[in-house]
Amino acid sequence: MYQFIQEFLQAGLISESNSPYAAPAMLVKKKDNSYRFVVDYKRLNAITIKDSFPLPNMEDTIFKLGKGFSYFSKFDLKSGFYQIPINEADKMKTAFITPFGLYQFNVLPMGLRNSPPTFQKVMTDTLKSCRSFCLVYLDDIIIFSESFSVHLYHLRCVFSALHDKNLLLNPPKCELAVQRINYLGHTINKDSITPMNDKIEAILRIPEPHTLAQANRFLGSLGWYRKFLPKFADVAAPIHAVTNLTKPNRKKFKWELVQSKAFHQLKHMLITEPLFLHFPIDNSPLILTTDASDTGLGGVLQQKVNGQLHNLYYHSQIMTPCQRKYSTIEKEALAIY
Repeated sequence: MYQFIQEFLQAGLISESNSPYAAPAMLVKKKDNSYRFVVDYKRLNAITIKDSFPLPNMEDTIFKLGKGFSYFSKFDLKSGFYQIPINEADKMKTAFITPFGLYQFNVLPMGLRNSPPTFQKVMTDTLKSCRSFCLVYLDDIIIFSESFSVHLYHLRCVFSALHDKNLLLNPPKCELAVQRINYLGHTINKDSITPMNDKIEAILRIPEPHTLAQANRFLGSLGWYRKFLPKFADVAAPIHAVTNLTKPNRKKFKWELVQSKAFHQLKHMLITEPLFLHFPIDNSPLILTTDASDTGLGGVLQQKVNGQLHNLYYHSQIMTPCQRKYSTIEKEALAIY
């Protein structure tokens, strides 16, 4: 920890403090056996008024890239939060205690309730002149263009906007002018979208759950990719049944044979289903196919292109107890809705 403190002091990220605030600081071991410096701002966050500036919807962000764009670039800011200074009056609130003394941040620290929306607000404002060809999710910036020459112009615009705010990039994590790119857990090109291979492999390595938290983590890891899987909700229903518990009932969690079968079936779907969606093409007819069972709804949006059906999106959901009382025709209508 002493080394982190000295590096932060030399970089001007922190200063010595005499603040009445004193959040605990600690080191958290990462997968590569290095350490991350962390401050626990739990008590400060509990009394902080929430900044409601919205983070972009990740699903919408991904599908905005599917309009025939052929070239992509991706930028990552170098220690993005630490490039944003904070007001003098607020610095004392960020104070943290260590075995070597009390310190406070001069820049936006990670762990504060309002750090993500504040950072998103700065980045959105910085790149507002580029919003027709650039999307930003926190410190992940993606630029997309229809041709290489236009892409070069777009890159110059983004570089200029970042330079004006003295924001620095992290070159090893940047990609320039590629036709296939990994972004927000997906691999994207001008025609289609697929899950990133390493994300799917990570899900396949998840061991069978034995606790409520483990079961929720498994479902959470799959949530991003349910749009690739037909009838996901029906298959996952046994697991949802034992995880969707009210707080007083959480001790009643049980993992039985039916949940185990659903767990392995979902994993099997990840290696057997074509995890591949097309982006829609203008002026081609869309086909929506839906279905309703006693407990769930499902559907697929497709498009006929040159005589072939392209899958654009799968949707499925479990019906509420009230919806399950609907007549058959009402359930079918609900599936379309």
